[in-house]
Amino acid sequence: MKDTAIYLTRSDGSSLYVLRDIAYHLEKSTRADRLINVLGEDHKLEGTVIQRIVELLGGKVPEIVFYSFVSLPEGRMSTRKGRVVYLDDLINEAIERAYGELIKRRPEISSDEAKKISEKIGIGAVRYNIVKVQLEKQITFKWEEALSLEGDSAPFVMYSYVRAISILSKLSKNPLEIRAPILEHAWEIKLLRKILQFRDCVEEAALTRRPYIIAKYASDLASTFNRFYDNCPVLHEKDEDKRLTRAALVFLSAKALEESFNLLGIDMPEKI
Repeated sequence: MKDTAIYLTRSDGSSLYVLRDIAYHLEKSTRADRLINVLGEDHKLEGTVIQRIVELLGGKVPEIVFYSFVSLPEGRMSTRKGRVVYLDDLINEAIERAYGELIKRRPEISSDEAKKISEKIGIGAVRYNIVKVQLEKQITFKWEEALSLEGDSAPFVMYSYVRAISILSKLSKNPLEIRAPILEHAWEIKLLRKILQFRDCVEEAALTRRPYIIAKYASDLASTFNRFYDNCPVLHEKDEDKRLTRAALVFLSAKALEESFNLLGIDMPEKI
């Protein structure tokens, strides 16, 4: 850094990008209490330069979160080698793939409804598959992972959410009005413990600037919820207090899954 020359203007006096970025950050300093920049790892030098100059000029020093590059299975994207995927094309293909799979699985759904659902699934799959990776790790985008209904993926979490709201729609009583909750089964207790981790998870993700923590929480909660669903019948439970206790767990699970995805900028579908 000491021996690196940083140019702010061209020979004709016009500004270069770094100078404009410094001015932008100084202007932002007047409009925000805290500045956070999200940059690719190839901007580390430029980011450090801006931090130091803004500090010298008395502005608020931006905090910088660096992300690694997104690669394809065949290797890192390269303009020179023609190995480039544009985000719009990636999202459009994700939506098309989701639509094709949805029509195959749910032929009774109308085309218009399938398109709306597929848009949420496709956009969510791309967003989740990138944000779930730790900041310092390389991101390799694979379709089979992004659109999988099993494992660590947006469709898997969405499917779990849809399963939960489907159960809730069939209840005759509001589970939150339960007066004598009964927690006996191991998976009831495990699910409640996982739900109660939501607040701590969000706080940690916010303080450490690591949104992948929320993505991992959503995936873990979905897995725990599905194990609970397999082992603890809700609608067919004869004891009313047990049934309402389990229904309350279903409600809280759906709420935590929806809020987790909302924080990640992902819309939940009502059907899959």
